[in-house]
Amino acid sequence: MLTDVDFDGLYDIADGDEEFLFSILLVIEKNLKEYPSEMTALLNNNAILEFGKKAHKLKSSTAYLGHQELEELLIFMEDALNHEKTELEEKLKQLTMLSEAVLVNIHKKIEELS
Repeated sequence: MLTDVDFDGLYDIADGDEEFLFSILLVIEKNLKEYPSEMTALLNNNAILEFGKKAHKLKSSTAYLGHQELEELLIFMEDALNHEKTELEEKLKQLTMLSEAVLVNIHKKIEELS
């Protein structure tokens, strides 16, 4: 599992505006903390369509992190209707572990900018 984040994409869109970068990082942090548990609840309730939509939202908010593994997991999960629930459960476990690891990088960057 690769946990390193490439912040170059975020720096590109922030175009030197550290306040903007900081606010984006806070949104990403919030989503990485909340979405995996929300997705677990959706999957437990067999709300597969909503699960896929939530994966899509998380993919959108983390797209600029340059993290291939995270992106691949979310692409798989946003297509939830075409996968078995057991496959989604396994991918969700991976997402939860990966999110926790990526959050370490996010927290470090937030501290740098604070």
